[in-house]
Amino acid sequence: MLILQSLDVLSGESGVRLDRFLRDRFPDVPSRSVRFAIEGGTVRVGGAASPKGRILREGETVTVASLAEESDWLPVPSDLPGASVIHEDLHVAVLCKPHDAHTEPQRPLEAGTLAGYLRRLHPEVAEISPAPGLTLLTRLDFATSGAVPAALTLQAWTFLRHEREMGAIGKRYLCLVEGDVPEPIPIDYAIDAAGGGTVRVRKESAEPDRCRWTWIEPVRSAGAGRTLVRATISRGKRHQIRAHLAAAGHPIVGDRRYAAVPPEGPGKARLMLHAEEITFRHPATGEPLRVICPPGPEFSEN
Repeated sequence: MLILQSLDVLSGESGVRLDRFLRDRFPDVPSRSVRFAIEGGTVRVGGAASPKGRILREGETVTVASLAEESDWLPVPSDLPGASVIHEDLHVAVLCKPHDAHTEPQRPLEAGTLAGYLRRLHPEVAEISPAPGLTLLTRLDFATSGAVPAALTLQAWTFLRHEREMGAIGKRYLCLVEGDVPEPIPIDYAIDAAGGGTVRVRKESAEPDRCRWTWIEPVRSAGAGRTLVRATISRGKRHQIRAHLAAAGHPIVGDRRYAAVPPEGPGKARLMLHAEEITFRHPATGEPLRVICPPGPEFSEN
């Protein structure tokens, strides 16, 4: 972590944006570190917090309270209450992530993530992939629980990343949704996931890649106008299941982002979305592997 940097703007740097100035001055620092520092208010121009687009002038002074280096984004090895290992061999592990926990760090030196839990159990994976997510092959939202596979060797990492890109890692989720879902339905709406925290569903356009569809199958009626369903995806986009179900008129219970009428009050209900099953070819044998992460009791109570 770089601490207390004070930088004078030189004549050749006049007219440059603040974020570009910092990236040029610290070429070995990740761009996300510059963005994080500016958004967090730890970067000041002439003593005032400034946006990333602030145009600098010669003679101004830029102070940086702290700036994360590449290694600071690695997940901190730590325990994660509620996490568990549901499959492990010499090549691959499947972890079960609790809800309300990050899969990977969202800020430098963050502990209490699933990636940090993996690094505590298998510190060698940081040598295979020195990135915030290490060798985790899927990423679940903060509020989503369930199965996440991880490679434990370089061979497995190379093989399973290719399988992921080909849409060959199957993911099945258990969801409690609003409304009656009497029969299986495919949801093929195109999703625009570029930029921002919320994806945009284009109901007027069908997604040509069937690997990016969401396949819904009812499990049972849950009463109170709700249905327990299973959703299957392969090469899913960010928030795909949540956005697809909401666009189809069946938002997931507890979804504060995509439900037309968000749940009232903070923390009243968890997001009822659980990655129940993961399927993929074993990186060493090529044989199909199917691993189930049992859902919490709240799913059986509905």
